[in-house]
Amino acid sequence: MKQMLYAVAVLMAAGCSTSGTPTTGPSTVTVTVTPPTTTAAPTTTAAPSASVQPTACTDDQLDVTNAPLESADTLRRVVVTFKNISSQGCTLVGYPGADLVTPAGGVLINVARRPANAAHHLTLAPNDAATADVQSYAVDTKTGDACPRYGTLVVTPPNGFRSRTLQVDLPICDATVSSVD
Repeated sequence: MKQMLYAVAVLMAAGCSTSGTPTTGPSTVTVTVTPPTTTAAPTTTAAPSASVQPTACTDDQLDVTNAPLESADTLRRVVVTFKNISSQGCTLVGYPGADLVTPAGGVLINVARRPANAAHHLTLAPNDAATADVQSYAVDTKTGDACPRYGTLVVTPPNGFRSRTLQVDLPICDATVSSVD
């Protein structure tokens, strides 16, 4: 600011003359003004963007298959695999749906789904797979009598709506399904 006032004073002095005689030519005054120094604002780098979280797996992204039926005493078990066949990652949360149905498609037993908040949250990269176990008993656990009927396993993936009929028959007594792992 002082330099600016000095420059103004020099300009004023250059335009005035104490002798009453005119000056012989225009005088040139060079004024250099230096801007005041400021502290530079700190440079900031953009925070890394949050990685895009995969969305829930859709029915079209999953291939659903079963392993062979396993037997141990009166317990029957089948492992169901959910494979991501898409080119994008996706997540599975919760329990699959499971029904044991007649050859005509009538539901013999519906395996109740447990709440999703009690299940694992899995992210499947392309070609990754998760599994769930479906178990049932060959005897009625209340009476000890042999289970009277078998049903074909129909599974709905967690987050899904389209049921898949698998080529495995299970007894209809006391069936359960695990969360995906």
